[in-house]
Amino acid sequence: MSLKNKVIFVVVAISLLTTLCIGIMMVYSMVNESKRQVETYRATLTQDIEKQLKDQTESAVSVINYVYSLQQNGTLTEEQAKKEAADRVRAMRYDNGAGYFWIDTYDGVNVVLLGRPTEGKSRINSVDPNGTRFIEEMIKNGRKDGGGFTDLMFAKPGEDTPLPKRNYTVAFAPYQWVLGTGVWIDHIDAMVAQQEEEANAALWSGLMKMGAFVLVLQILFIFIGYVFANKIIQPIISVTDRLKVFATGDFRTDSSDDARFDSNDEIGEMRQAMRTLQSSISTMMKKVMETAQQVTDSAGQLNDSASQSAEVSNSVANSMVNVAGNCSEQFTEIETANGQVETLGQHMMNFVNTIQHSSEVVQVTQEKAVAEAKTVDGAVEQMKLIQTSVTQSAAVITELGEESDRIGKIVDTISSIAAQTNLLALNAAIEAARAGEHGRGFAVVADEVRKLAEQSSESAGEIAGLITSIQEKSQKAVAVMQEGVGRVEAGTKVVQDSGASFNEIAEMVRKVVEASQEMDNIVNALNENTKTIGGAIQTVAVKSSSVSSEAESVSAASEELTATMSEIESSSGVLAEMAKDMLKAVENFKMN
Repeated sequence: MSLKNKVIFVVVAISLLTTLCIGIMMVYSMVNESKRQVETYRATLTQDIEKQLKDQTESAVSVINYVYSLQQNGTLTEEQAKKEAADRVRAMRYDNGAGYFWIDTYDGVNVVLLGRPTEGKSRINSVDPNGTRFIEEMIKNGRKDGGGFTDLMFAKPGEDTPLPKRNYTVAFAPYQWVLGTGVWIDHIDAMVAQQEEEANAALWSGLMKMGAFVLVLQILFIFIGYVFANKIIQPIISVTDRLKVFATGDFRTDSSDDARFDSNDEIGEMRQAMRTLQSSISTMMKKVMETAQQVTDSAGQLNDSASQSAEVSNSVANSMVNVAGNCSEQFTEIETANGQVETLGQHMMNFVNTIQHSSEVVQVTQEKAVAEAKTVDGAVEQMKLIQTSVTQSAAVITELGEESDRIGKIVDTISSIAAQTNLLALNAAIEAARAGEHGRGFAVVADEVRKLAEQSSESAGEIAGLITSIQEKSQKAVAVMQEGVGRVEAGTKVVQDSGASFNEIAEMVRKVVEASQEMDNIVNALNENTKTIGGAIQTVAVKSSSVSSEAESVSAASEELTATMSEIESSSGVLAEMAKDMLKAVENFKMN
């Protein structure tokens, strides 16, 4: 289907749909209006009947009120008034004698009904063919304020067919009466049916007229759609023809372009856009030709650059492989050095422990040397006492015998001191031997002390012999005492020299202790430095491993770059070929 036919179809379809909708709405409105008129007519008839019933009933009530007023002023008694009122109501007629009234009490006892035998009897239980207790309903509705209507089915006089009848009842409270009247409403249905037939006839007449109008209107819409479609389609056909020319690659300006199709609406904008498209494509194709030539030139340069980049990437990859190998070897050497540093650290710890133990031993030795020095000082004092005693013995030889026992004890003490000195000197020599090179001088002094102790012991033995000799030969006591004094002096000197040696030994031991402590500090510092070196070596090992990994990554990236450069080199060749093809394709376009 052509665009023109589509436009006509759309216009006709829209107009038809619009007309159809309007027609449906009008038909619906007309039908509803017809029904409303019929219902209004029925309501009017019903209202007229109800008004007639109420007016007639009010007339009868006014009669009863008049009679009741006579009772009130004493003219009539209640019984006379009731009878008078009933008689008057029974005689009342309306609607050419067809309409009449009846009266029932609140209990349903009939008072007035055309003088029939029903009067004076209860008919509260009366029902119509539909089962409605109509007397009960009329009494109930009549006792409402303003009275009420009651519908029932009841046959007309002389007929057997029940027909709809509307009754109106109202209460007269002084006598407890319910006064009512009614009329058959079957004629309303007949009148409404006639009115409905007339309304339907008028409805069909209106529908026919509306149908003719819609048909004429639809024909007019079709004509307008045809004209409108031509006005829209002709400019579009012009644009389509021009676009077909563009499709052949001819974008040259058309001198036969019909300007009469130009307009200010969307179609005019479309024609202007077509001209802009023609100019834009012409300009673009010129730029494409220039760009294609540039792409061809750039592709060759890119090919050369890609080849050089591939060679450089290969060189980088090889270098990174060597770096990774060197880093791996360096990592192995660092691991070995790390193990050696750990071993050195363990040895330094052992050395520290040994120095600390030696320092403790030297400290003990110092304490013992100081103690021995004090002992030697005591021995010196004892030797001085011996010297004094010997001198006194020489002066008072007569008292020699009495003092022999005391001297013997002194000699025993000297022997004990000499033995202890000898033992201390031996221990000092042993400790000096343990100290090695640092204790060599200490060992010589200790050996001299030991010799002096032995001499002291021998001197004590000689003194003991002298005492025995004194006891045996008192005549030689003075000479021997003089000799003992000399020996005591010599022993005192030796002991003093021993004390000085012990003091020197104690001073040397103190210096050894200080040197040991300094060595301990140095070794501890060296141990900490060793740990630091170990940590640095481990850090270097981690860095070496990381460098090796990074070198491998760089090598892999370089290899990938080489492959990429190869692909770029290949792609640049393809790009050059594509640029040439694009140039050939662009040459097919015709431009101003």
